[in-house]
Amino acid sequence: MNLLKSTLINAVKNIARNKLINFLSFGIIAFTLLIFGIFNYLTFSLETFTDNFSKNIEAIFYFNEDVDQAEIDILLGELKGNLLVEDVTFNSKSQAEIIFSRQFPELRYILSEFKKSPFPASIEVKFKQGYNVGPKVIALIEDIEKLSIIESKQVNLDWAQKVMAIKKFISLVGIFLSLILIFVSAFIIFNVIKLNIFYRKEEITIFRLVGAADWYIKVPFIVEGALLGLFGSVMAGGLLFITLKLFPAYATFMYSIFKDMVDFRNIPVIIFVRLVLLGTGIGLLSSYISVKQFLKN
Repeated sequence: MNLLKSTLINAVKNIARNKLINFLSFGIIAFTLLIFGIFNYLTFSLETFTDNFSKNIEAIFYFNEDVDQAEIDILLGELKGNLLVEDVTFNSKSQAEIIFSRQFPELRYILSEFKKSPFPASIEVKFKQGYNVGPKVIALIEDIEKLSIIESKQVNLDWAQKVMAIKKFISLVGIFLSLILIFVSAFIIFNVIKLNIFYRKEEITIFRLVGAADWYIKVPFIVEGALLGLFGSVMAGGLLFITLKLFPAYATFMYSIFKDMVDFRNIPVIIFVRLVLLGTGIGLLSSYISVKQFLKN
């Protein structure tokens, strides 16, 4: 326990000794991980949005003016027996008028101009969650739409599919950029550790002359690399928090587009955990490679 404590203290002191290089590396690592954090957050938010959205996929089918009630009853019976369907609700013309009056009370006066209800009869179909945004649901919607008694449809499935396509695109771009930026971070830490090794060459020589174990010399450098990655990722987390909090105020147009899909008020803790784990992991791996290459016996 004391050895670990002294190793960490010495690593922090060594980082402080080479302030300029190490603090510049903090900033670069923080910036690169910030980009990763932004794309990770967008992907996470869109995934949550599409998951919640897909749980409420509904379709409304409007009947022709001259539809027969018997034909409606046959369709209702078939849909209620379909394994993809959770619930089916039939709304007559008069019920549609009542619903409109409740939803838009300020427009109720318009209805008095019509002798009979201007709204068509319709059925609302709610699909089971396990089949949402799937090919089976899409095929069923298309089959119902082709029926001669159906005039038109209203379905929020198209919007969910578009959001999923956006999420996939952002994920691919995020992965591509993240790989590049992770390589940049690893390269920076690798070279910072290399410089620290050269900077403390005399110290390393003295340790070897007094018979210090190989691991005793190498471990502090590996810990320094891990701390560089850790501090950089913590800084990236802080920058991510500030960026997302300021985004609604300074990017109002973009915010108006994404506000329903991305929750800028609550940032999931898992995003910060991923940043810290990634930053520390990059630091450990790159410093280990650097130490192995430049501290050969």
